[in-house]
Amino acid sequence: MEANDKARLLREIQLCTFLLTEANLYLDTHPDDQDALKFYEKHAARLRELRTQYEEQFGRIEKRPDGTLHWAWIDKPWPWQKEV
Repeated sequence: MEANDKARLLREIQLCTFLLTEANLYLDTHPDDQDALKFYEKHAARLRELRTQYEEQFGRIEKRPDGTLHWAWIDKPWPWQKEV
């Protein structure tokens, strides 16, 4: 069950991150849209909750020194970077 919970939380974190990225892009061109701002704030709060829940159950999600989120798996070679 733990693996399913971990996968579910990671998927929700990814979805929330995507939503925030898209909302941020929209707000760049529509800064006065209050509904979009509320949407962004709602999902930013949800992402904070999800990260906290994930870190309490499965350990810390790595962050870089500048505070940005860093997924450790990205440091490994991608399938097309492996030598054959």
